Amino acid sequence: MLFALAWQDHAVIVGYLALTLLIGFLASRRQETNDEYFLASRGLPWFAVGLSVLATLLSSLTYLSEPGEVWKSGVMNFLGKMLAIPLEMYIVWAFFIPFLMRFRFTSAYEYLEFRFNYPARLLGATLFTCMTIAWMGLVVLMTSRALTHVTGMPLWLVIATVGVVTTIYTVMGGLRAVVWTDVLQMGLMLAGAVITVVFVARTTNSGPMDWYRGTLAYRADQKMVELEWFSFSPFTRATIFSVALHMFLWHLCTHSGNQMTVQRYFATKNIKRARRAFVTASLAGVLINTMLMVVGLALVYFYTKGPGKFPATFKADEIFPMFMVQHLPPGWAGAVLAAVLGAAMSTIDSGINSLATVICVEKSRKPPQSVYTPGASRLRSPGDDGLLKAAKWITLIAGLAITLVAYVLHRATGDRSIVEMMPRSFNCFTAPMGGMFLIGIFLPFVTGRAIVPATAIGLASGLAMAYAKEFGLSKQDISFTWIVPGSMWIQTLCAIVFSLLDRPLPQNTFGLTWFTRHQAFLMAVPTEDARPAALQDDVRDLSIDSQS
Repeated sequence: MLFALAWQDHAVIVGYLALTLLIGFLASRRQETNDEYFLASRGLPWFAVGLSVLATLLSSLTYLSEPGEVWKSGVMNFLGKMLAIPLEMYIVWAFFIPFLMRFRFTSAYEYLEFRFNYPARLLGATLFTCMTIAWMGLVVLMTSRALTHVTGMPLWLVIATVGVVTTIYTVMGGLRAVVWTDVLQMGLMLAGAVITVVFVARTTNSGPMDWYRGTLAYRADQKMVELEWFSFSPFTRATIFSVALHMFLWHLCTHSGNQMTVQRYFATKNIKRARRAFVTASLAGVLINTMLMVVGLALVYFYTKGPGKFPATFKADEIFPMFMVQHLPPGWAGAVLAAVLGAAMSTIDSGINSLATVICVEKSRKPPQSVYTPGASRLRSPGDDGLLKAAKWITLIAGLAITLVAYVLHRATGDRSIVEMMPRSFNCFTAPMGGMFLIGIFLPFVTGRAIVPATAIGLASGLAMAYAKEFGLSKQDISFTWIVPGSMWIQTLCAIVFSLLDRPLPQNTFGLTWFTRHQAFLMAVPTEDARPAALQDDVRDLSIDSQS
């Protein structure tokens, strides 16, 4: 134990946890249908959905690692991330959201069955399940490690607190509780960064430019090498180009094939509100990432030129929580630590809720032909009276599974930082999962018989690159920034090659790719009159978008 928490800090943390449980209880009072539990009756406000998307993606891994990454690479890693945002925003806003929102799915992986076949859908859902459990497990582990080291709280207690409380309010309130607790947690994360910056500025009588110059001087004194713009070596830890490419492709995969993100867009009423939610998430993401970068600069200055003193041993990922407990006044430290817990819980609640949604949809799946009836969309998965109860049990089991995975990952992570571990754990599944959607939407000639083996090869390639040193394939670690681009490139190339001998008939892709989106989806909806009202509204939205 390095430092002890004051009773005021404990009080703030307990109060925050109690508030999340209250939100879950209030949301549970509105549950009457499966649609309410899984999609909040598709009536959530766009600003709440946007903040929930950001809170889901901006986990405690990012919240803890970004300030620490400033110690390792200065501001150049942040620059690489920002370079990817404009093009990523345009593609998601202009292509993914209007395309996927037409179908009114509950699970994103329903699309894969219509576009390819049922094995593709099952594979996509399986990749999502593996990715979610690995991601959530890493979130629990890294958050617990950091807080345990700087506060002395037992590891099991931190894991139990994060896992149990998050599982309880998610089980009670479904997606509505998840979204509104995410909004609360985003406010806490931003407040935690602001408190840190204000405290350092007042304590050291300095400002951002002083912190930037101090960071440059410190890195020069320590002979730290700045990130290169580009390198042909796959063993270079990171370059600005590789960071930008990695973040660009990661966001494309996440906003097209990750149920945790897509489910939130499905929870809005129409395309316009889904787009507003996405823009809100993107702009708020730029703000919070900028704040975390400034926090990193402030902490470098505080510990190198200010009153801060390093302990005998520390890791870069632990600098932020160490500062909270060591220097912030009682109550303030509790508030910022609550923000760290909130960052973890906002991702975990999204993961277990989305996981329960996908499993329940797969459990209730029927062949498309038996689902469709005139006047009703077969694009929605059927429900049953026991589905809601099953979803709550699955949510509970998922929470327990994630806790167990955290202990397994404890032995696999070694001394790698959070930034390096993310692509080597859950992002091995993110790339092939998202690649299935990108290929399905933009490569009409790729067939169902090609996508499954191509995705399997892409997954194997990602795992081989992630653990090349452990598998004896390389004497050095391959850069974590090349795992997502490399596995996606191999997956796409294999899908194209495998499809050369198996081209689909033209009607097989009607309405299911970007290039055939205006063709009638004859098998699902014979005529426009047969579309449900919600789908007709979306079609009108699409026609307006195309005209504008």
